[in-house]
Amino acid sequence: RAAPEWQDNNIVKHLRDGGWLLAYQADRLSDRPSLQPIQDWLRAAHGHISKLPRGAAPWHTDTILSCLYSAVCRHVLMHMGPYVASHGSPLVKGLALATLQFFGAVPSGVLNWERAKKEGFDRQPSLCAGLPHFSTGYMRNWGRDTFIALRGCLLLTGRFQEARDTILAYAAVVRHGLVPNLLDSSNNPRYNARDATWFFMQCIQDYCTMAPEGTGILSAPVRLRFPVAGWQEKGVDLPKVACLADVMQVILQAHAAGISFREWNAGKQIDEHMRDPGFNIIAGVNGEGFVYGGNTLNCGTWMDKMGSSDKAANRGLPATPRDGADVEIVGLAKSTVRWLSTLKEYPYDGVRLRADKSMSFGSWSKLLEVSFERWFWIPEDGKAEHCDLKMVNKAGIYKDVVGCAQPWCDYQHRPNCFIAMAVAPELFTPSRAVVALENGEDLLGPLGMSTLDPSDLAYRGDYHNDDDGHDKHTAQGWNYHQGPEWVWPLGYYLRARFQFTCPPGAGPEDQHHAVATVMRVLRQHRQHLWRDPWRSLPELTNSHGAYCGHSCPAQAWSVGCLLDAVHTVQTAVDPKSPLASPAGGRSQGLRAANGGDHHDARAPNGGG
Repeated sequence: RAAPEWQDNNIVKHLRDGGWLLAYQADRLSDRPSLQPIQDWLRAAHGHISKLPRGAAPWHTDTILSCLYSAVCRHVLMHMGPYVASHGSPLVKGLALATLQFFGAVPSGVLNWERAKKEGFDRQPSLCAGLPHFSTGYMRNWGRDTFIALRGCLLLTGRFQEARDTILAYAAVVRHGLVPNLLDSSNNPRYNARDATWFFMQCIQDYCTMAPEGTGILSAPVRLRFPVAGWQEKGVDLPKVACLADVMQVILQAHAAGISFREWNAGKQIDEHMRDPGFNIIAGVNGEGFVYGGNTLNCGTWMDKMGSSDKAANRGLPATPRDGADVEIVGLAKSTVRWLSTLKEYPYDGVRLRADKSMSFGSWSKLLEVSFERWFWIPEDGKAEHCDLKMVNKAGIYKDVVGCAQPWCDYQHRPNCFIAMAVAPELFTPSRAVVALENGEDLLGPLGMSTLDPSDLAYRGDYHNDDDGHDKHTAQGWNYHQGPEWVWPLGYYLRARFQFTCPPGAGPEDQHHAVATVMRVLRQHRQHLWRDPWRSLPELTNSHGAYCGHSCPAQAWSVGCLLDAVHTVQTAVDPKSPLASPAGGRSQGLRAANGGDHHDARAPNGGG
């Protein structure tokens, strides 16, 4: 504490000049009666410190606040459910504590404005996408971000009531068979995301599997903010909505029958950059069972950067439209219909198609298993039924999309297939999955995964949202998902990697290799959590892990997905063996982790 950097710190200087800071820390607790004992303790501490020489005030203030912080951390960790509470790993504790910064009550960013007015704004906490850019206002709550992050941030940390409230709040604003992308306190939600709905469906499955209530949530009452009669397609028979299970069936039936509408309030008032055709939303299920949608002028998945530069002529052009059948959405849909096909508590057994035919969830699930690899696998030998070799840049991977209007986009190497692997491993031939996971190492950065293979001609690994240049590929951050390394997909990659290299029944040596490989990747994240002023994980980094000034330094789905990956590994093996002391040494590839034989791998049963 005598070091020059301590003495020259602005907060230290402030504390030497006066005692306002500690008094403020106490006074800001006045609207929380349950915290009065802590408030009284802080005020007493402030009274004692105010009598000391001002030069000693910084040291004693630091002691007081550090002590309080440590006590709060211990208390919180003890109440985060058995997994977090009983686990001694610094990484688990660091990630679990990081989840706290995203979930809270913010008056300008509640889940439901009308309910907040009646019940109080402090009764409507929500899970924000990231800090500081998405902390308040209509930009706080995003359906996609919420349901990618929810499993790790709320379910694994034992906050089941909060997870339940979040699921039901979004269920109440389902419209056109879609969960909103931007919630805006349920006042003016925007329905321009195709993937948010399927991450929502996956979260319901996860809640039913992980929460004590189980499938009881399916009968929870739901009153739609926008009744079906106001948007229902002609000739499409959707169920009446009384509970969550009915909302789920509305989603499934709407997709099966086909979704087509123009965004509400379309125009510059909701998107100043999008060109007019981009406001036309379509989604459906094709003859292979694949959920598809989008067009070349909108971007309905998480890779959603819309161009905004007139100088570089990319305004109104999505950098990554991904129109067609996106691999992660296909995987999420497969996970959903597989689960529902065996769920006795679900009151529906399938969907009706446009041609007045019906399809059971079991039939839909089997159709996807038959169709998936025929359309998505890009073989190394060049022999494939639905593969244009002229478009292939890299083989031994799964297509990112099937059916893009720009056909080369189907073949781009991105991390999205690993989401499908994690939630629906039964879609993948194990030996092929391992090859794809090995090739996925080309996307790995220190903290995240490159959103596009560096060998791709469109790759631009450094994101600068203030780039005002003439290069279309980078102007105004057009390359947001064309190479920068995002953290959250790494969580799904590691889950898939572990599932396919350490399947059920694997011996101790295979377990040891698989766990050690995953935990080595996460070593960087533990160090980052310790060093980072936010005590969190960022949204993304630039190429090779370089700092990105236009990224959120703290992002909910980054933290949630990495905690989920650690949980997957640590609960799948005996904690007394490989987890107690992960092997040291250099990182291993998948061939080493799997004993060198692809053909002996076995796909794990189930998913999610």
